[in-house]
Amino acid sequence: MAYWLEERNDYKPKMQKMKTIKQLQYSFLLLGFMFIQTACDKNSSDLSVSNSINGKNGSLTRFLVKDHYMYAIDFNLLKVFDISNNDNPILKGALKVGFGIETIFDYGSYLYMGASDGMYIIDITLPETPSLVKKVTHQISCDPIVVQNNIAYSTQRMGAACGSGNSRSALVVYDVSNPTEAYELNAISLSEPYGLAVEESWLFVCDAGKGGIIVYDTTNKKEPEEKGIIMIPDPRDIILNYPYMIVSTKTDYQLFNYSQPLQTHYLSTFSLY
Repeated sequence: MAYWLEERNDYKPKMQKMKTIKQLQYSFLLLGFMFIQTACDKNSSDLSVSNSINGKNGSLTRFLVKDHYMYAIDFNLLKVFDISNNDNPILKGALKVGFGIETIFDYGSYLYMGASDGMYIIDITLPETPSLVKKVTHQISCDPIVVQNNIAYSTQRMGAACGSGNSRSALVVYDVSNPTEAYELNAISLSEPYGLAVEESWLFVCDAGKGGIIVYDTTNKKEPEEKGIIMIPDPRDIILNYPYMIVSTKTDYQLFNYSQPLQTHYLSTFSLY
């Protein structure tokens, strides 16, 4: 069952390319839900994860499914839908979050929402009544977020559509071991970052300015170490589903095998258009 979010008619982006990017985000998310986890070799010494029947989604996601609920961004609102009955989703509530909410990621009992002005952390212990517990402010920028092992990684991109002036383009690392007291640990300069993904001790960051996906070793959580780059023109976002990596670019989708992260190899290219 696929869930479609209706765009409000009274919203007109200032730049046409923003509409194209949003369409790509929705297509990528739907692709992720179709990309179901399959059996993998648990004995692999390179990298492996446990099997799951849950779909995967990228870091630029604007809605996600957790248990029997769907959480969706609607401008400055977080809307909660009960999807226990696939044929009849029910809106259970809405939380006013903040300015320019762009992306959403779940980790444990919390949602991490990237916005133009900061990272918002939402407690969903009570699924139908989410509550804002923390906002970590940053300068105006675009900032998808992923979280693992109580560390949040966010790419913050400056530019015409994301903020300019004093804005920075960087990979920012946060300590979220106590979500109510989350704080910034480090910031690593990047050129033109977009989406990212993390798994075990590896972090993959799209950097269109460098022409590919930067691979980091996160053994040192505070200071990820750059280990290499997967050369892909204009990468936008990533879905990891061991041993496969789906990369959305400005023009298509590319499939890679990343069972050995520093020797990732290309498999195929496809498009939904």
